[in-house]
Amino acid sequence: MASQTAKLVPTQRSSSIFRRRDVSIHTIAVSTFFLYSGYAVWRVLFNNFAKEELGINAFQVGVVQAVREVPGLLGFLVGVLAVLLAEVHIVTSSIILMGIGLILCGQAQTILTLGVGTVVMSVGFHQFLSSNQSLLLHTIKTKESARIQGRIRSVESAAAVAATLMLLWTTRLWDYRQIFFVGGIIIAGAGVCLSVVLRSNRAPGETRKVRLRRRYGVYYLLSFLRGCRRHIFTTFAIFLLVSEHGMHISVTTLLFLTASLITMFVFPLLGVVVERIGERLVLVGSSFMLVFIFLGYAYMPVFSLLIVCYVLDNILFGSNIALQSYIRKISSREDLTHCVSVGTTTNHISAVIIPIVGGFIWTQLGYRGTFVLGAVIVFIDMVTSFFVRVRAHTGLEAPPTIPAGIPAAPGEHEAT
Repeated sequence: MASQTAKLVPTQRSSSIFRRRDVSIHTIAVSTFFLYSGYAVWRVLFNNFAKEELGINAFQVGVVQAVREVPGLLGFLVGVLAVLLAEVHIVTSSIILMGIGLILCGQAQTILTLGVGTVVMSVGFHQFLSSNQSLLLHTIKTKESARIQGRIRSVESAAAVAATLMLLWTTRLWDYRQIFFVGGIIIAGAGVCLSVVLRSNRAPGETRKVRLRRRYGVYYLLSFLRGCRRHIFTTFAIFLLVSEHGMHISVTTLLFLTASLITMFVFPLLGVVVERIGERLVLVGSSFMLVFIFLGYAYMPVFSLLIVCYVLDNILFGSNIALQSYIRKISSREDLTHCVSVGTTTNHISAVIIPIVGGFIWTQLGYRGTFVLGAVIVFIDMVTSFFVRVRAHTGLEAPPTIPAGIPAAPGEHEAT
């Protein structure tokens, strides 16, 4: 009998270790690293590839970017899909699609075929945004939400750094098409491996629901406004530096590397700041600073100062930690995945419109008009952020992946 008991103890301990939150956080970090490595390859190469290989102009860039955001409009379907599939399975399929999209982009000969590859890549990317964010928020405790989000955002930056360093080397040896192909193979292969290794994140009997509630309205509106801000930046900031200042691909790559290195260290600090001063102050303060950054894009003629604006703009993307921490605190466990997926959709409603509108304004009024529009949008975002209210108690409980009777890992705290 004693020998049987002795055999049972290691088994229970092993199970407890496997179910610890830290293990889940680590697998989320690995998935994040591969997905964002692929996205960094696309992001660094796209503008130069489109202009040098296909001769695309500003309006056409806006059209391709708008098409890229169409899958984001369907982000709410991740909430529907999560009723049937565990979030982790959606995450791994997203990584596979990212790799396939990169391969197709590298084979593009026209704006149409570039658009096809971009859409496939985008489906993977936007599926990942909702499912991985939901997976993370379901896994962590409320008190630690902002801090751990900061660490995961740091992993995103680390992935961008790793990919950019590889691009600094490979762009000297290979052409754009070869890089897209090899990068796509690596990312898709990683997705396949993760899909085999990772287990379901759902506890037996755990469900997800699809429903909209008025109390999440501020979150949805801020998601929309921040989508407008984000896509003026991602579509036109680098294109401004390339088209108006002749920035070479090597400088573009170095700029991505520098920005990613800085944010890799700053994002975890921003998570701590959110915990200390609250979500509302972070959201308001970041929008206030962005007003001046967008005006800098519009009226700053000095290339080096525009580079500073670009880096600061990247850093302030970390303020989205506050927005996700906000929804983590006010939503119920059953609503969370659908809330995040609807937030992704509202974010990308603007993303389909803004690149085309911004590109049209650019061609008619010049680049200044596009970035003045961005300044107006972030001002509205700042005003809206004053309406963020976080309750003292949340309906979210500790993740069900830690069964009753098994003590939490050292350092874990109860949700508040």
